Order: sequence, then C-alpha cells, then structure tokens
Amino acid sequence: MTAYMSTGSSTSSELEAILRRKALQLLTSGSRRCCVARYPVGYELSGVEELGEAVKSCRVAFVMFFGRVCPYCKAFDPIFRHVGAKYADLANFVKAEVERFALTASALGVMGTPTTFAFVDGRPAEALPGFAVAPVFEQFVQRNLRDARCG
Repeated sequence: MTAYMSTGSSTSSELEAILRRKALQLLTSGSRRCCVARYPVGYELSGVEELGEAVKSCRVAFVMFFGRVCPYCKAFDPIFRHVGAKYADLANFVKAEVERFALTASALGVMGTPTTFAFVDGRPAEALPGFAVAPVFEQFVQRNLRDARCG
C-alpha cells in the first residue's frame, strides 16, 4: 500500500492511460457480445415468459409471428431460417404462433401473418409485415443489427 501511495500521480496517470486504451479497444472491437443466450434458429416459443427471455437475452431478436395454416408463413419459414443461420451469432431468430401469442400479437399491431418484428434492447424496433424474399429480409436484418451496433 505504501509503495502505491509513494508513486503518487504517475501511477494514477499510468492507470488512467491503461483504462483509456482498454475502453477504446472495447468500443472499436468488432467482436462485441450481443447475445447472452442464443436460441436455435427457427425455435418455436412456447409462452410469453419464453418470448420475453428470447427478446431480452440478445441485444437484437427477430420474432416471426406465424399461423400454422398460413401458406405465406410456410413459404417464408425457409427464408427466415436461412437468413437467420447467417446471423445466428449476433441475434436470436425465433417464431411465435399467433394463436398462442394472441394478446402479444394484438398489442404489437400484428394484422396478418407472417409478420416479423425486430426487437432491440427488449423493445420492438421495426416490423416487416408479410412474406419477404431473402434479399429484402436480409436487408431488414442487417439494418436492425447495424442500428443496434451488433455486427
């Protein structure tokens, strides 16, 4: 303790310089952790609690609200999974059946299926209503990841 005290401001200045360098490294590194817990791409959520966990465990989460008999949902599912697999290390890509999540879907303003929501920091950021071809969905994903500074 005495050795630290005797060096005075030079040790303090060195420590500040080290902390400044470390902070700069963290801010500029591309390997920022954006997910605490990942769900498998296309994982079907079972309840509201699980939806909350999936949305909050990653800085960005994409939730596709779908209907079991919806032909557009069936056509969009492989696109959702394919694009999701490309970005699975940066975000969660999960699915919520509208019949099971009727109140949540209604609160979010889902008017038809499929509707995919981007959640950033646990809050809905943007919706993509309807079927989307792969390039359109990928642009949606990239835009939301970029805006959240993940990826």
